[in-house]
Amino acid sequence: MGDENQRRFGMRNLQLFRPPCLEIGSRECGHTVSFKQAFAAPAGEYLGVDMEPGPGVDVALDLTADFSLVSRRLPAPFATIFCLSVLEHCRQPFLMAENIQRLLAPGGSLYVSVPFAWEIHSFPSDYWRFTPEAIRLLFPAIEFPSARCAFHTQVEDDFRPLEDGPPRLGRALNRAGRPRGPVYRTVSALLGRSRWMRRALPHDYLLPPIQLDMIGRKREGP
Repeated sequence: MGDENQRRFGMRNLQLFRPPCLEIGSRECGHTVSFKQAFAAPAGEYLGVDMEPGPGVDVALDLTADFSLVSRRLPAPFATIFCLSVLEHCRQPFLMAENIQRLLAPGGSLYVSVPFAWEIHSFPSDYWRFTPEAIRLLFPAIEFPSARCAFHTQVEDDFRPLEDGPPRLGRALNRAGRPRGPVYRTVSALLGRSRWMRRALPHDYLLPPIQLDMIGRKREGP
């Protein structure tokens, strides 16, 4: 399951995704977007896995388990794996990342989305926040070109290239998470760069909720 901007980012890169697909964290929560519907994979070519059974879950499985167990439950390899807003809830993200890499076919695509700056949201627990380098460290067998990576906020279609860095001060005024007009966005950006705003705060950084989206391809060689 993903949010609306995760769906939009995925659709922008739709040409990279092919079946069979595995979605990690697929349990429907009532406020999420169904990737299975968005990508319309052929019947039997899209599998959802989660820690707990429920709507949207084909296999209930702990992906930090020994790979011998994981591989018996999941028909690997997969050409595409989606892992959206999941790793922050995992106690052992290195183990999960290793298993994900082994489940992904050489040349396959991985779409990872994780929080960079986000409120604590226990489901059932919330452990981590991530930078782009953290994702590359977790998945050493996968190449993540910067052109296929971005930051996004809760504002619809508000994406920012990695090289620009995460949104700061002015964008934090969009707390409601709704689209704003050009005048509002311009004023927000000016406030974010103003000396007054910087003097009013004891620090330079004030971050809105920010998600990190990264799409990579598994190397085909050893």
